Amino acid sequence: MAAVGGHSRTVSRTPVQPIAQDVSCASQVRNVQPQKVVPFLEGCSLEYSKTNTGADKKTGQKFSKGDLRFVMTVKGSRILLSVKSAAEELKPVLAEANDFSLLSFKGLENLQEGDREEYFNQFGVSKNDAKAYNKEHPPPAEQPASPPPAKKRKTAKAKALKDEDSEEDQVRASEEEDEQEEAADHAETASEQPKIGKKAVKVEEMSAYERERAEHIARNKERMAALHLPSLANSMAPKQEARPAKQRGISSKRHKAPVEEVPRRASLRQRGVQADGAAVDTEGRGGHITLVNGEAIRYPDPSEPAQPRERHPPSATDFSSLNGRPGSDAAFLDLLKAQTGPTLAGGKGNHPTHAQLSKLDLQENDVAKVTKNGIVHLAFHPCTDTLILAAADKSGHVGLWSVDADLARPSGSATKENEGQHHENQAQAEGQQQSVKGDKSGKGEGEDLEMREGDDDGVLELAPHYQYISGLRWAGGGGNCAKLVTASYDGSVRMLDPSTATFELLVTDPEAEYSAMDCLADASSGFVGDNEGNLQGFDARQKQLTQTALNIHDKKINTVNIEPGQEHLVATACSDNSICIWDVRKLSQGGKPVSSVTHSLTCQSAYFAPDGSQRVVSTSRDDTLRVWDARQDMNQLASMRHYNNTGRWVVPFRAVWGPASDTVIVGSMKRTIDVFNDEGGKMVQLSSQHQTAISSRHCVHPTLPVLAAGTASGRMHVYRHV
Repeated sequence: MAAVGGHSRTVSRTPVQPIAQDVSCASQVRNVQPQKVVPFLEGCSLEYSKTNTGADKKTGQKFSKGDLRFVMTVKGSRILLSVKSAAEELKPVLAEANDFSLLSFKGLENLQEGDREEYFNQFGVSKNDAKAYNKEHPPPAEQPASPPPAKKRKTAKAKALKDEDSEEDQVRASEEEDEQEEAADHAETASEQPKIGKKAVKVEEMSAYERERAEHIARNKERMAALHLPSLANSMAPKQEARPAKQRGISSKRHKAPVEEVPRRASLRQRGVQADGAAVDTEGRGGHITLVNGEAIRYPDPSEPAQPRERHPPSATDFSSLNGRPGSDAAFLDLLKAQTGPTLAGGKGNHPTHAQLSKLDLQENDVAKVTKNGIVHLAFHPCTDTLILAAADKSGHVGLWSVDADLARPSGSATKENEGQHHENQAQAEGQQQSVKGDKSGKGEGEDLEMREGDDDGVLELAPHYQYISGLRWAGGGGNCAKLVTASYDGSVRMLDPSTATFELLVTDPEAEYSAMDCLADASSGFVGDNEGNLQGFDARQKQLTQTALNIHDKKINTVNIEPGQEHLVATACSDNSICIWDVRKLSQGGKPVSSVTHSLTCQSAYFAPDGSQRVVSTSRDDTLRVWDARQDMNQLASMRHYNNTGRWVVPFRAVWGPASDTVIVGSMKRTIDVFNDEGGKMVQLSSQHQTAISSRHCVHPTLPVLAAGTASGRMHVYRHV
């Protein structure tokens, strides 16, 4: 027993092994599997110690604050080593990694000149390579002189523990001392800072360190004033505090319609009404009841099976929104009819480049809730004079958003008859959908019946399908207004034709669940894939399937994409980890793809580059984005590490090409948009205070530098030049 601070406790007498023997670094490093050597080395890094904790796992020497150390991860455990120890431990591993460069370790560019020289010497980097690296990455300037260290203060607890025989307790006490010393240093530094008040601190009362610090501050202020940096910073600073984006779209605040007062229900006795004397005489099967007066009544039999619900609307559906009014619907149709630009695919002209897309920004008014549920597909209308976005969600709804022009409310000439007919259509459409509960903000389904006060924010919500929409694309043009083609898990493919104001039913299958779709640029035909790995073609002009289902994969097809330059080539990405390129002219049952490649985990998407180069960008749950060359038997051109495991509540990421085919765009779990170049480097992250959720699906306007990002809450964010 030992008394510490007036308390007694039992001290373990078990001898403590040296730190160097606790973790066998050499054995753990040598056990790294050969195929995992490069990923293991890519996870190593160099850093400066920020505290007085940690020790070299090989020699047991403790690190002090500011010391250089080498960090590597083995089986989920962080191992700290000095540069010398790391060079010795990694020697057998580096001998197997021929493709790994010694100048690729993370944090090397942050090392000061002296520490770089030590690293180059210990790891055997040649002088020419070291010189070239220093020229490309100049060493950072040395840190300014730090204040003199404060005098060590040892607590009574630490002194008592030091007298004990347990080395483990001594190590713990030493760590507590370091923490208390660091806190004391911060307290002393804060107390030594000159306080601004009525009386200024006299210069002669300042220490040498404080005088040096004051001189540095004064010199920096003079330099900033000479460069006009303060005034520039003030002009760039936000004029007001950050606030959430304006609530545009279908989630805008609505006012409840007046509720009619219904008289309270009461029995005949309570109402003072004489009973009619009707009584049940006999009750038979099937809900048949005979009253005493001979009247026969039949009630629905609960044992009878309910009528099966239709999988999708059986025929064409009208363009009737769930949230707008007749005037809004007609105005939006007129807007779509007026856009008669060139065909969508392969159009020549200026396309937004990687440099342009890397400088986009998001404004408050460019955020709107377009669908009730998570956005799974989105696409820009190809017109250039008006920004029109289409988005599809998990419940079969399609949202249309005129970004820059809010649609006016109907004029006073609209008759009450038209209003009543519109609300009747709306009620029927909502009745066919599954009931949607309140969103995350706590709003209930009662708000869906409330009428909005004011304008419609340019957002219309339609319900052409009953289930998850698996494909969406604008197609057509060439002097005619573009048409919107959609496919769904409800086994139907539809096309919105603004000239007829209907969603035409192109094809339907009573048993299939279409999980992917793409069509030609002129909307004449296309292909659908289902959740059993089958691929089928369809003809939009004949409104029928053109071939029987061909089983080309063992699991669900996640994406189908047609090569814009060679429309007979189709790329499929599947949950069986594979990406296949097919020549539809040679498709047959049991046929083989032109070329194929596999990821180590599920492949979420595969898309051809829009420039006709037959490059394919893929997204997989193995945390990679990869670029392949379909002309060279799917030769890998680039690989980008990217965390793609979104979990249950976020729609899986799918990387897409920029229109100039020099950019790859994908969402991030950090609520940013990652913009890579086509070679896998120069990543730029777009972010904004107005985007408060993870965006999983993205698209870029074919000819304008405008990028749209959709989230799992149904909100759309439009990034563009300010």
